[in-house]
Amino acid sequence: MHSYAGIARNFRFMLLHVRKQLEHTRKLLGDADLRWIRPIRSGEGYIDTQKSMIENECFAFIRTTPNEDEQTIASVRAVNVITANLERIADFVVNIARQMEHFTEPAAARWFDGPAFVTKVLAGLDLIEPALFERDSDLAMKICAVEDDLDRLYQAQLKRIIEALRASQSVENLITSLFIVHYLERMGDALLNVGEAILFAVLGEPLKMHQFRVINQALAAGDASAAPLAEAEVDSIWGTRSGVRIGSVQSDEVEGGRRVLFKEGSPDKLARENAALQRWEQVAPGLVPRVVRYQSEGEGAALLLQYLDGQTLQEIVLNNDWPFVQRVLARLEVVLREAWTRTRNPQPVSGGYLQQLTDRIEDVYRLHPEFRGDAVQVNTLRSPALVERLAEVASLDVELPAPFSVFIHGDFNLDNILYNVERDSVHFVDVQRSRDMDYVQDVSVFLVSSFRLPVTSRRARRSLEQLALAFLHFARQFAAENEDATFEARLALGLIRSFVTSTRFELNRRFAGGMYQRATLLLGKLAKHRGQPWSDFRVPDSVLIY
Repeated sequence: MHSYAGIARNFRFMLLHVRKQLEHTRKLLGDADLRWIRPIRSGEGYIDTQKSMIENECFAFIRTTPNEDEQTIASVRAVNVITANLERIADFVVNIARQMEHFTEPAAARWFDGPAFVTKVLAGLDLIEPALFERDSDLAMKICAVEDDLDRLYQAQLKRIIEALRASQSVENLITSLFIVHYLERMGDALLNVGEAILFAVLGEPLKMHQFRVINQALAAGDASAAPLAEAEVDSIWGTRSGVRIGSVQSDEVEGGRRVLFKEGSPDKLARENAALQRWEQVAPGLVPRVVRYQSEGEGAALLLQYLDGQTLQEIVLNNDWPFVQRVLARLEVVLREAWTRTRNPQPVSGGYLQQLTDRIEDVYRLHPEFRGDAVQVNTLRSPALVERLAEVASLDVELPAPFSVFIHGDFNLDNILYNVERDSVHFVDVQRSRDMDYVQDVSVFLVSSFRLPVTSRRARRSLEQLALAFLHFARQFAAENEDATFEARLALGLIRSFVTSTRFELNRRFAGGMYQRATLLLGKLAKHRGQPWSDFRVPDSVLIY
């Protein structure tokens, strides 16, 4: 029976032997005495064996103790990651020893101050055991910080080596020195992985160092000395296609201990979302999550938001009968009509749908290279090449501007709309793409997000089709009320854009081909209609039926 105590025991032995290898390396680089190469090489096999043994024990423990508490499981997973990175450090040590044999004069090793690097690594190594077994996030962050220290040392030595190379001073020895300091610098990368693995053991969720730091500071209202995240309850961390990391956290430091949502990602993206949230709060108070705090630091930022209870519209339509879905849709339509009416600006605006498609088309081709060809055969139907169809209607983005703009969501998928049944309230989430734009953008994204869900149940598909057709009826009513004569033509452009770009996330070639066919069908209808009044054009409802 594998035990955590047994894993911890072998882990401590491995730490001791890696430390021994590093101490030999410090003497090798400081004394330039090649006799230290032999003990370094002889220690390589033991560390490799320890790593394999600990890895096997970790997997066996997780497999044979499924009811173990989550904290212990997280610690075992962290041990496995740390062990792999300790072996990497030991491999770098062996590589350094091999490089030492390339010096024409061993004393040349003293030139780049290798012992300073190793001393930093040893200091980080000494923190691993207490950080892991005492679950200390502060020590974990100090381990991570060693990487920055080694980077600074590396940059200083790299500058010296380059200057010496330019002066043609002992080129062979300088190149060897460059390889050695590179291996020393990479030890910092391994220690960064170690520190982040310990953060995972503490939190139970995977976070990079910069993510931990910026979220922690957001929770602590910018106080870098506080560490509320280590004491917080963190759940449901997931990533988005935009690269933003999302989760929920409960901390006594924020909102009176109530759970909040956090987002972590690039400052540009989160700053845009923060601005969009503020604008939505002016347009429709309570429609979007309230901003609790926004924190930006260097290349990272964190946004703390009010945690909203409710189900996504996607969950509702897949798990409820049509009368209930219809009730939710009616509430959504009221919200949209008010928001669109309140933010209506009579200045014409171009949706740029074909340009949006062009910007994403290479990603489509990477997954579905068959769409790039002269024509596409899906089952018994042959679709003309997309590039041909796009060329025929390329100027329609300019020819068909929306007669007015409204403030749109910008990513109006079914899973970005929440409904709270107790309060009969609709909420929008993930509004980072909100802007003043053609409302057809949101309409077309909503319709295609209903179509593209990979469900085969006839009841679920029927509900999705009813939802799409009912929402299309609402949008057509709004267009008529606002004398939008080109609504249908622009809707076709928006649907084309969304149908094609959605295929880059669809591995089922038959389903992706169905969306592609709908796009080319609409492109053909637009091309054929040119020269006739656009007010007479109509999108066939059948394109929304699976």
